[in-house]
Amino acid sequence: MTPPLRESDSKIQRLQSLVREKVDSLLRCPSGRKGRATREALSKLKPHVDAQLEALETLDWLRDLTDEELERQRMFTMLLCVVKQDEYK
Repeated sequence: MTPPLRESDSKIQRLQSLVREKVDSLLRCPSGRKGRATREALSKLKPHVDAQLEALETLDWLRDLTDEELERQRMFTMLLCVVKQDEYK
């Protein structure tokens, strides 16, 4: 069963806020700890990003995604690519 659209939008907005929060935190992080902090932040974001990509995929089966949803999908996919690259280092 798919969550109502408003609930899905709310989760996406929370994820976007979480991503911004992590990026802001990384920008303030001392350079000597930045690499480790980045890996930690990415690993914490990954499950949330996976869930939202899955929700967008489900939504795409029900109807065409809006331009905004497509942009979110691209952003989340790029973020996952960065996470996966970091996992292989």
